[in-house]
Amino acid sequence: MGLLGRLLARFRRKEPAQETEKKEEKKNFSSYMRESPKILAYFRRERGISKRELELVLVDNEDRPAYQIAQIAEYLMPDLNLFYIATGRPDAFEDLAEEAMEEYGLLLTLLTDAGGQLPGNLVLDTNEWEKHLDIMSSLRYNTMIM
Repeated sequence: MGLLGRLLARFRRKEPAQETEKKEEKKNFSSYMRESPKILAYFRRERGISKRELELVLVDNEDRPAYQIAQIAEYLMPDLNLFYIATGRPDAFEDLAEEAMEEYGLLLTLLTDAGGQLPGNLVLDTNEWEKHLDIMSSLRYNTMIM
């Protein structure tokens, strides 16, 4: 009983430490990049937009490298019919627009000056992406626990 009791006590002490590490772990921009199709599906369902009616606008975060935004766009392209990228650096996404048309038959339009009005019915803005998605993840995590 003494050895078994010490082992149980040892495992009980380690479990809470591991849980707090997992809770404190923050996701970074790269981890959200891979999850972008799930994020899109979540917001599309919340807004009641069918896949056929979806007109997505991805707002470029010019503080990030263009390849990261292009990677998000590549993850999203297979499920889209109409896609806009609002950016101040359209040259960085011209090859992506050609690739979208060749591989998916997707019209990817680069918007350089939206003038405050963005077309489409769903906007994913990557400027404060991590901040808002961290909030959504924690709410979702707490909801699943209850």
